[in-house]
Amino acid sequence: MPRGVRIAAGLCLMLSTLTGFLACSEASVMMNFEAHREAQREHTPTIALLGKDPAVTQAIMEAQLSALSPMRESRALVLTGLTVACTLLFFASSRMLRSPDGVPRDGFRQLLGGAGIFAALMRTIDGAQWTVVARHTSQAMVEGLKNLPEFQDPATAQQLYALVPSLMTLSAVLPTVLVAGGFALLAQYFRSEGVRDAIVTLDGPTEDP
Repeated sequence: MPRGVRIAAGLCLMLSTLTGFLACSEASVMMNFEAHREAQREHTPTIALLGKDPAVTQAIMEAQLSALSPMRESRALVLTGLTVACTLLFFASSRMLRSPDGVPRDGFRQLLGGAGIFAALMRTIDGAQWTVVARHTSQAMVEGLKNLPEFQDPATAQQLYALVPSLMTLSAVLPTVLVAGGFALLAQYFRSEGVRDAIVTLDGPTEDP
């Protein structure tokens, strides 16, 4: 099998494994949202950056939960779709790397192309939803930070108001671009004519029934 195809299949295997595991875990949380909310309220962790006041951390957590609550059903659906797509990608990429003797790889190539596009779409929607949550949460984080001594200066406070929302948004957008873009690029690679020809040649002639 061509070296480029092996590398692409290996990258797809790793990306789908990590993304699928995270998506499955969060989908489970969304499906049991009320239980998750209660658990978070009972065991709220402290954030060292925001000092030791548990009320600040509580406010940030409540802001995040408040933003997630209206979208929990749609988010569970999106994350489930992403989990399914990643499962298909994991299966197809592993078979592409180690296909049983006599089993054509072209079917796995087609699956990688189709499931990769679907995974990119689901991850993009997932990222858009999380961006909304991040922006909502950033307001509570600003409120917590502005009470710290180092942010009492008006100029520093003004920078805080501009920087925190931008960083929170970037923390949601950047992973989305990298992961969704990675899935899309891998899908287009496996859908390309060059890869198709290479895999068809590798499979050899098919027997007529």
